Amino acid sequence: MSEIQRICAQCGQSGALDTRYCPHCGYDAQAGLPAPRTNLPVTVAKAALPILAGVAGLAVRAGWRLLQSRLAQAAVQTAVDNVVTVPRSTPPAAPITQRRPRRTVHIRSSWATGDANGVWQQGTSEHTIEIDD
Repeated sequence: MSEIQRICAQCGQSGALDTRYCPHCGYDAQAGLPAPRTNLPVTVAKAALPILAGVAGLAVRAGWRLLQSRLAQAAVQTAVDNVVTVPRSTPPAAPITQRRPRRTVHIRSSWATGDANGVWQQGTSEHTIEIDD
């Protein structure tokens, strides 16, 4: 059995394949090789981007809700501050109730289909969705 030898690029002498430095001149045989690279940072960046986008969306939504509640509290406080005191002989006014915001989404879709015989059908549909926040 023959042992595989490495030939030194500097002095030309042979040495064992598994040694890093030449036993004759001390030349670093692995210095000229490219440094090993890993794809871990790229993989982590690709995986982290959707997560960061989701967290940012949640933070924006939470901030928006907080802003809405603060504005509603300020509106109620302004209304309470502007109430004129009424003598006791009259019944107390009904408490101010805060109306919850409502969103309405209108969806209009048009469609058309055809078959191999050249028969075409088309139509539109419209939907309204109301969402209480």
